[in-house]
Amino acid sequence: MRGDGSGDRDGSARPFSADEGSADTEFDDEYVVRPWWARTSTLIVVVIALFVVSGAVTAWLRISDLQEQVDSLEAQTLAAETARQDAILLAEDLATYDYRDLGGNFRHVASRATARFAGQLDTLTEELGPELQQTRAVATATARSAGVVRADTEKAVVAVFVDQTVTNAKTPQPRVERSRMELTLVREGGVWRLDQAGEL
Repeated sequence: MRGDGSGDRDGSARPFSADEGSADTEFDDEYVVRPWWARTSTLIVVVIALFVVSGAVTAWLRISDLQEQVDSLEAQTLAAETARQDAILLAEDLATYDYRDLGGNFRHVASRATARFAGQLDTLTEELGPELQQTRAVATATARSAGVVRADTEKAVVAVFVDQTVTNAKTPQPRVERSRMELTLVREGGVWRLDQAGEL
């Protein structure tokens, strides 16, 4: 007669083995589903991804900072060049005059100057006007060269080398006088204006 399947073929009882139970437990532990973040391969991928993202952010910040420096340098370079060009015109106008219309000459310069320097021009016209008219002085200036001494986007100092052709009652034959002028320009409303001038 066949047994009920709980013993051996001879019908004897089959004792329970502790080893069998522990083996099943170990087998179950090996195949326990772990969370995704606890898997070694996933952790490696996450760490690599973090390094990549961190490197990309650092690179972007450096590139952004470098771009700002380049933009600032370009702005300063452009400002310096426009100041140099304006200084050439201002120096020529400042050193050019005609005793027959001194007010017109200096008013033209004053229109491109700061209020402070425009006031100085009015004083200069009052002081030198009578003498220039008496000697019938006429001067025409031409800038030979100009260089920026220092400049940023708001203020510039420019040295201008000027040839001034002068005639007057004492020397009717034109003579050329060479001088070096230093002009200080400030930016007001996006326009370079003459704020100070001197001869060196």
